[in-house]
Amino acid sequence: IKQGDAGSEFYVIKAGEADVSVARDGSQPLKVATLKPGDYFGENALLRDEPRTATITAKTDLSLLKITREKFQELGLHEKLQFANRKAVGGGNRKVAVQEPSPKEEKERELIAEALLTNQNLRTMVTLDDQRVKQIIDVVWKEEVPSGKELIVEGDWVADYFYIVQDGSFEVFVTQEGDASHVQSAESALSPGDATCVSTIGKGGSFGELALLYLVPRAATVRAVTDSVVWVIDRMSFKSIVAKVSDEKVKDYVKYLDRVELLDPLLADEKLAVAQALVEMHFEKDDVILRQGEPGTTFYIMYEGEVAIIKDGAESTRLEAKPSANRAQVFGERALLNVEPRAATVQVTSDTAKAFALDQDSFNLLLGPLSEIIHRGADAQAAAGKTSAPKGQLASGEKILRKDLTRIGLLGCGGFGAVELWQHSVTGNTYALKGLSKGF
Repeated sequence: IKQGDAGSEFYVIKAGEADVSVARDGSQPLKVATLKPGDYFGENALLRDEPRTATITAKTDLSLLKITREKFQELGLHEKLQFANRKAVGGGNRKVAVQEPSPKEEKERELIAEALLTNQNLRTMVTLDDQRVKQIIDVVWKEEVPSGKELIVEGDWVADYFYIVQDGSFEVFVTQEGDASHVQSAESALSPGDATCVSTIGKGGSFGELALLYLVPRAATVRAVTDSVVWVIDRMSFKSIVAKVSDEKVKDYVKYLDRVELLDPLLADEKLAVAQALVEMHFEKDDVILRQGEPGTTFYIMYEGEVAIIKDGAESTRLEAKPSANRAQVFGERALLNVEPRAATVQVTSDTAKAFALDQDSFNLLLGPLSEIIHRGADAQAAAGKTSAPKGQLASGEKILRKDLTRIGLLGCGGFGAVELWQHSVTGNTYALKGLSKGF
């Protein structure tokens, strides 16, 4: 399928691989993901008549399953199924060049450790204990950078590396706000003449950590002033060390998200994706997490500590979170829906406070605008209200027999089997039937 073309077919990959590429604002298409067996594409075409949002190109010979919008609606599935949003599908699937770790002398290891521990952004966002620092040092590799080379370009969404300067010097350029050419033209955004040098990074400095953690475009252009040497770590290794959590922890995060009423319309897979994208942040006493009147773009789930809620200069209440009591506090969640002034100030009153955070841009890249998801949920409820009432109810304890089920269609497939939609001929109820086979 081709971006911009009209489409009415949905595809599931049985065998082979396909590349997903997206062109933004007239630029050349950029590969953002690779789809593999069990993955799917074109689902929006089943529900709405709208242009394709990406180009899908066969990377290898493909074997596909296909259903048209006409057949899909004929079966009535458009009133019964929802697809999880999959904006920014490239997240972790794009292949990133990774080199073997370089040997390091003791002085070099000390420089890398010091650079990590003095990076203010990292200290704010994650806990860098001795074990994590050692793990980062072990996997970084050394690269030589010629004078004039730009390691990072402002506005670039391909943010795959974090850098520590071993030798040499780099200048940091930022395009001034209000520069219309920066918004309208990618070419002008990359032009040195449109940016101002705001700082210089020398030996022991580091850069590139924000985009790796927050999934936002690069905030500045970083260019080598002299021939330089840097230590490099890739996105996946970086996140696996400083931001990745265990599957058990992710399940706990989902439980926190379940308490956020605004996120109720999210499907289970979507909540799981949000949980995996949460970034841990630490605060100290008197730190202001939210300030009344300032525009809000980030929401927080505080799982440890105490904060005061201050409105118009007067404290109205306090919120306390305790891991031992499985009690968390959520605030700022409306920032995911609209960028609006904060209704109150939230200030830390305990010695320390720990929270998970997610900004609106990251949420939108992950799943799309929350307003669309809420609207999707409302549409699904309206459609459900139009469906016919069940023919009857099963008696308590009565079994559902396979012979009384009629297959309607395929819901999805994976490496070990498929999930199909079946209807009970007695009650009219529908069920997802999962079949497993580990023999292939």
